[in-house]
Amino acid sequence: MRPESPVALITGASSGIGEAAARLLAANGYRLALGARRGERLENLAAELSKKYGVKAFTGKVDTRDSASVQNFVDSAAAHLGAIHVVVANAGLASGLHKIWEIPDEDMEAMLRTNVEGVVKTIRAALPHVRSAGWGHIFFIGSTAGHQSYEGGGVYSASKHGIKALAHALRLELCGEPVRVTSIDPGMAQTEFALVRFKDEVRARALYEGIDPLTGADVAECIRWCLELPDHVNIDEMIVKCLDQASHTMTKVNRKPYSISTSKMRSAILK
Repeated sequence: MRPESPVALITGASSGIGEAAARLLAANGYRLALGARRGERLENLAAELSKKYGVKAFTGKVDTRDSASVQNFVDSAAAHLGAIHVVVANAGLASGLHKIWEIPDEDMEAMLRTNVEGVVKTIRAALPHVRSAGWGHIFFIGSTAGHQSYEGGGVYSASKHGIKALAHALRLELCGEPVRVTSIDPGMAQTEFALVRFKDEVRARALYEGIDPLTGADVAECIRWCLELPDHVNIDEMIVKCLDQASHTMTKVNRKPYSISTSKMRSAILK
């Protein structure tokens, strides 16, 4: 049975989609277990949401690449809040824009370890708690890059294809149990994603120049909608893009008049 005040565990909750999901779920009465590497941000967010919505919130500094760190965060959250019902395995990143034969080890390992290993470790640690609660929902945060690869994003796309495979496998493995599984696969969403990838504010801004991209709040609304459907309804996979992005990559994007010329914009993105 769906609990009156479910507990949602969110990784990568200090910014972007994770933070937006925390805000929206708190507004809908969910108790929160918020994890990220930036502990001070989490504490401020938890204090704000607890005061505004009266929900209980647990925070933990966690590195999803480290099994012990993940296990400690998940078990501590379950002990503090009494249960875990919803898991939003959101922690992930893109690092650089490299052809496959050019990618440095540090960028390759950052993406594969965080985007794939980190998700497996999060779900592996949280699933026993979700099962024992008797009702739950597991969310993967994929990408349109998990449906179509692009130049310079081979390793990132591989990691998101991996997320799609994990979501499909878990859906099969949990069939017959009261735990839903959903992969939310956004296209161009303006969060800290591009800044983390390029480490350059000009390049990050240029990526979204002239379009009206998704926001973290838009993706969070997709999570909320899936959660609020009747329990017998499972959205296996949701691809969500802004209206200006018709293709899974940037091959068909409507760019309205903007301040940077096309050549400068493309140079900034692809440099």
